[in-house]
This record gives sequence, structure tokens and C-alpha cells, in this order.
Amino acid sequence: MNPPFLNLLLSLGAVALMLLLHAYLVMSEISLVKFRYSELSDEELKRLRSRKGIARLMDKGDQTGRVVRFSKTLCTVAVGLFLLPIVRDLLGSFDPEMTPNRWSVVALTFLCVVVVHFLVAEIFPRGLAMRDPVRGIERSYRVLLFFQVLTLPAMLFFRRVKSFLFRRMGVNVGDELNPLDLDVQIRALGEDTVSLSPVVRTILGKTLQMKDLVIHDILLPRNQVVVYDIEDSVTENLERMKDAGHTRFPICKGSLDECFGILHIKDFFRFEGDDKEVDPMALKRNIAVFALDTPVEEALERMLRAKFHMALVADEFGSTVGLVTLESILEELVGEIQDEFDIEEEMIRKLPIADTYKISGLAPLHEVEERLEIEIDNDEVSTFGGLITAEIGRIPARGEKLSTYGLVITIDDVDDRRVIAATALKSSVAKGVNS
Repeated sequence: MNPPFLNLLLSLGAVALMLLLHAYLVMSEISLVKFRYSELSDEELKRLRSRKGIARLMDKGDQTGRVVRFSKTLCTVAVGLFLLPIVRDLLGSFDPEMTPNRWSVVALTFLCVVVVHFLVAEIFPRGLAMRDPVRGIERSYRVLLFFQVLTLPAMLFFRRVKSFLFRRMGVNVGDELNPLDLDVQIRALGEDTVSLSPVVRTILGKTLQMKDLVIHDILLPRNQVVVYDIEDSVTENLERMKDAGHTRFPICKGSLDECFGILHIKDFFRFEGDDKEVDPMALKRNIAVFALDTPVEEALERMLRAKFHMALVADEFGSTVGLVTLESILEELVGEIQDEFDIEEEMIRKLPIADTYKISGLAPLHEVEERLEIEIDNDEVSTFGGLITAEIGRIPARGEKLSTYGLVITIDDVDDRRVIAATALKSSVAKGVNS
């Protein structure tokens, strides 16, 4: 076979491959956007989540969106590079003795890339995904998973560069929008000219981010839950409830593993007679139970529909690992809700020393990741104190140090059940290595 003809076939094949990969990426992107802003039936959602690859892409929408955008850029650049010699050879074939003008080659290549790329790799796959997003993601998710692995080193490098540049510009990395939300938000600019206050904009942003959260991210661990224990006297339980200052308490026998329902403090106030004669089992109300991986959005919908303010959270073995309240979910939308009886505590506080933070043991891990611009790969715990205990394997001692996930952590305050507070210094210490 003629070598120039063979080179032409190889170049055309490479262009076709890049266009095909780009089309699959577009199909994945539009399908995921449709999932975020439209209702899926329970059957469709269950079918999608039965595939671990699709479930991971849906649960980590922020990371997925950035991989899609970066990978699409790589494919587009590759199409241009592979087309450049094809256009040059075609122009040269008209007059073999004349060298094609460089700028004519560039201009014609650019025109070809725009037309072919837009028609084949954008419009067609976008239409397929919009018509049937479920089928679209099922056809294309493997390509996106491939690019997720392929671009991992580059994504990590550019993430560090982005964090450095944003800090220099005084921009908070946590304010960056999820790429999967950009299309919808940009389109919405022309649909509504109402001026929104900063508070409303913040709530809207948090609402869009809620799709990335599951119950595991916001639960209150079981060792911090105050319960009404039927094995104790009414007087002891009332004293415990008074000290806690809450209004609702799980009614249990010994621990959360044997829970019968919820007690509301108002029901005790309404009881006519001696407190010692009250039957807590007669006052209890039903309680819901969520799995650890239940989406926060789904939990909110179910709690509002059933008028539940508190629910237990169980792991895959049925053991209760904590609880979630309606207030904790709403705080993900509007920020921390405090009344006159709450003691204000900043969960994550920047210290004067460079890259050093004072962090409460109750600080949610996703907030620690966002504020410190790090990534913590641990799905077993939901709070910073829980992470420390899990890494060490026990309740640490005050003053003890730990190096993990790029942080040097010093335990500042601890009791016999949990880590109360710690100081974290960002470092280059290797992930998961304890000192």
C-alpha cells in the first residue's frame, strides 16, 4: 500500500476516533445534567445505581464534571492536530510544486474542525442524551471512566495549580461551581432578571450541591447521641434530657441498636400526673431508618412527606451508626442554625500560623475537604474526629500527633468517647502514614 495513502488513512482513523470519544463524553455529560435536574423513576434509578461505575459518576458529580470538561478539551485539540497534516496534504495535492501557505492551512483546518466537530461530536450525541438520558449514560459511561483514569495525573497537577492561583487572586476554591451545573445556570441568566441577594445566591448554590451529598456526610455519630434509656429511671432520663437541651430523643433499651421510636419532650410536659408514673412507651412516636448511602435530597423529601424530624441511620449490616435530623439537612442549605440556647462554635477556624487550622471533632468531613482544599478518601466516617479515631484505631490521647491525608494533626481536646478538637497543619506528608 502506498505510504502516503496509509498515513492518510491512519490520520482519518485517528480523527474519527477522537470525534467518537468526544461524542461519548458529551452523551455522558448531558445525561448526568438531565439526572440532576429531572425526576427519575425509582426503577430507573435502581437500575443505574446497580452499576458501580455509573453510581460513582453520579455520586461524585463535581469531580465527574471536571473530568468531562478536561477530556473534551483534549479530544478537540487532538482532532485539530490530526486534521492539520490531512488539510496540508490535500492543499499540496492541487499543485505538488507549490508549498501551501501556512496560514491557509491553519484557517482551513480550523474551519473543518469547527464544522465536523460541532455537527458530529456535539449536536448528535447531545440530542441522543436529551431524548433518552438513561440509555445515553449506559452507552457512554465506560468511556468517561476510562478518561477518569487516563487524566488523573493531569487533574491532580492542575488542581494544585488552580488552588495556588486562586489563593493568589483571593478566590475561595469552595465557591467554584460544579461544571455539571454550569449549562443550567448560564441558561437561567436569561430567563429571570430578578436581582438575587447574596443570601439567596448562597442558598441556591448549596441547593445545587446537595445532590452530591449522602446521609453519611451529615449524620450525628452514635457515640454523640443522647437517648432515653428505658433501663434507667424516669428521673435519670429527664435529668439527662434536661442537660442535653434537645426536644427529641430516641427511646432505646441500652443502646441505639434496640430503638423503639422517638420521644418528644413536650409529651412529658403534657402528661397529667407524677413524672414517675409516666409510661414512655405509650408516648413514643414512630421513627424512620435510612441507609448510609441514602441521598440527602431523598431523605429530606421523605422526612417532609412523613413529618419526621429525626431518623436513625444504619449500615449495610443493620447496625445503627447514628442519626440525622431535619435541622441538620436544612443547615446544608442555609448554613448553621442556632438559637439563643446554642453555644456558637466555629467548626473550622484559620489560625495565624500559615496553613494551620483549629478544627472541631464534629466538623463534617466534606466541609474539611472544601475548606482545606484536600481530598479525604474514607467512606467509613463522617466527622473529623471520627476520621482521627479511625486512622489511629482508638481514642487518642491529648497532645498525640497523627500524619494523614496531607495533614499533621495534633489532638487538642478529647474525652473518653470522642475527639473534641484538634489542630491541623497542611503538609506534604504521604496519605495514610501515621506517626
